[in-house]
Amino acid sequence: MSTLAQRILGCLALLMLVALAIWRSHAGTALDTFTVDEPWHVVAGATYARSGDFSLNPEHPPLAKLWVGAQMPDSFTLRAPTVLSEKSQERDWVEETMYYDNDPQLAQSHARIGMWSLHAVLLAALGLLLWRACGFAWAVGTLAFLAIEPTVGAHLPVVMTDLPLALTLLVAAVATGLLAAYWQWRWVLACGVAIGLALGAKHSAIPGIGALLLVLLIAAHFGWRSGGWREVMARHLKAIGVGVLAVIVLWAQYGFHFHANRDGSDAFNRPIAEKINELNLPHWRKGIALADHFEILPRAYLWGLADTVRTGVEGRGIGMHFIWGTTHHGSPPWFSWPLIVLSKIPLALLGSVLLGALVLWRMRLAASARWTLAAVLAACALHMVALVGSGGVWGGVRHALPVLAAGSVLSGAAVAFAWQRRSRASMVAVAALYVAAFAMTIREPRLWEYHNELVGGSANSYRYFENEGLDLGQRFGEIRDFNASTMAATGLPVYSDYWMGEEQTRAAKINYRRRVENLDDTNVEGIY
Repeated sequence: MSTLAQRILGCLALLMLVALAIWRSHAGTALDTFTVDEPWHVVAGATYARSGDFSLNPEHPPLAKLWVGAQMPDSFTLRAPTVLSEKSQERDWVEETMYYDNDPQLAQSHARIGMWSLHAVLLAALGLLLWRACGFAWAVGTLAFLAIEPTVGAHLPVVMTDLPLALTLLVAAVATGLLAAYWQWRWVLACGVAIGLALGAKHSAIPGIGALLLVLLIAAHFGWRSGGWREVMARHLKAIGVGVLAVIVLWAQYGFHFHANRDGSDAFNRPIAEKINELNLPHWRKGIALADHFEILPRAYLWGLADTVRTGVEGRGIGMHFIWGTTHHGSPPWFSWPLIVLSKIPLALLGSVLLGALVLWRMRLAASARWTLAAVLAACALHMVALVGSGGVWGGVRHALPVLAAGSVLSGAAVAFAWQRRSRASMVAVAALYVAAFAMTIREPRLWEYHNELVGGSANSYRYFENEGLDLGQRFGEIRDFNASTMAATGLPVYSDYWMGEEQTRAAKINYRRRVENLDDTNVEGIY
């Protein structure tokens, strides 16, 4: 068989794994309605795409929102811009736009297709880059892990920023490994674009990107062996080129204008000066203020960065955390994140990750594979360090998706080892882990809620955790249907501790009541 035929077949195999991931995701998310955050991102994205105004929802960079917003149908209606104050008023306005002015089910169907297509492109790019850096078997093992893993499948159709961050950061790490190994201009281009996309995916990409740039600087100094100081300087210039290109790609996602709107206005729900001044950490406050003053990055990006530091780094002031069946007061314990990740990955896939880590030292690795592993593990480690230092445990596993995604590369190493050794026993053992993971999770009806047997499975996970890894409002459809069949006939008002949008509930004609509507509340007996 010719080399060209092998490449074509290899590309088809990788695309089949991407298709498997999409099919797996569709089967495990068909019952889900919007998460509570998706209307915000969809409406904001449509606004960005149609008007170029990035004032709405600047908490997150625009990559996923722009992609989906551009694919909203012409029938998707946007309200005229208005002055909004504080996050709560903005959320109400966005939910009214989605649930009163539009067909949310139609919008969700377009949004799901949009996110599947975005993630499919990122998965395909990851597979091709891994093939080049680590070999075909390694790429197959990595994509197979991501196709089977339930949490990844749950996020594939969701208009949120967590999985785009994980995949763009992983693509950037592999491109970094290729650049560190070969120092060719094509890898400068690939690395710069990938890092720019990661910056545009989510602000929490910054720790992982810092790790990738550190890997490049270390690799640049190895040039002394082959070309002396001239080679070191040339590599440093290429590393600087990566950073410049990444910033250009980020600016491109904001339409290359500093202010939120093309007309020079910034209609955020709070002025950026107030947003920056509320930060308690002086180095973040001064750094963001300087970047804003000298217009180094788009103002909408800096506004969102300030919000991320305030809620993610400094914490939302949540003083109680339910971790592995125990309530912890104050700051979450350091082991919260490892336990959250450990409870979400199927045990068979965890076995493949552990196997891959164990066999690495026995593998013959090309320079590109060694540097890729260094980049992936460095980005994963620094992201985990940032998580441990934050108070964002309430977000659950979605905030740790880069760590979970990095596990797929170690799992791919196990497949590569078995293929490299041509050992039938090794191949059978690795294949058995993947097949077991698929068999143990394929009947899971709600991938978002999946937990493994260490916490008693999905049905018992609430006994161990309380975070957004259990739900984020996707069961609203069932509540709506149950209201129509059972609750509405009672005439009683409905109150629910289940997280769902208030405007979403009222738009569905549910007789919804807050626990206390106002000071003149007549439901003094509290009957719902």
